[in-house]
Amino acid sequence: MKSKIRTTVTIGIFIISSIVVINVLLVNTPVVIQIEGDAFKIVDIPYKYTINEAYLLLSSAFLCGFCLALILLDNGIFQTIPHEPESGENNPLENSQGLEKRDISGIILKALTGDERKTVEIILNKGGRILQNELVNSLDFSKAKVSRILINLEKRGIVKKSKYGLTNCISLADDIRGETK
Repeated sequence: MKSKIRTTVTIGIFIISSIVVINVLLVNTPVVIQIEGDAFKIVDIPYKYTINEAYLLLSSAFLCGFCLALILLDNGIFQTIPHEPESGENNPLENSQGLEKRDISGIILKALTGDERKTVEIILNKGGRILQNELVNSLDFSKAKVSRILINLEKRGIVKKSKYGLTNCISLADDIRGETK
């Protein structure tokens, strides 16, 4: 309950500080209308922020960023990494290979959205390796769409493609599977 109240108050402060930042940044610049005979022209006068506006902008932007960080922490988007003991300290998890990788695939699935997430889930369900034509059949996407998704995932280091006959073998990157070279 306290977390919901804190999140609501934080969101309120975030919105108010965002409005202040936007209002300071979007100040209308003064203009001068010059009349010369039958013609006229409008000339913009450059606007310079005052010291007070600069301080207001700086403090509101800081408050806005701080509130955003709190909101993300409250919703579990950012997770703090616990202190890991040195090798000399008593560490019962030191030899545990399963806990060593900290379910990195779950973290990646949280970060991905939509079609990329579905693609990685299918690869995970197939043990971390699948043929590209099997993946196309499993996803019911066009070959071109699957190819684009795989290119994006490969650029981000999530999957690796290797030739396998007339198709490709798609596998999760070694880091994600917890393997070392």
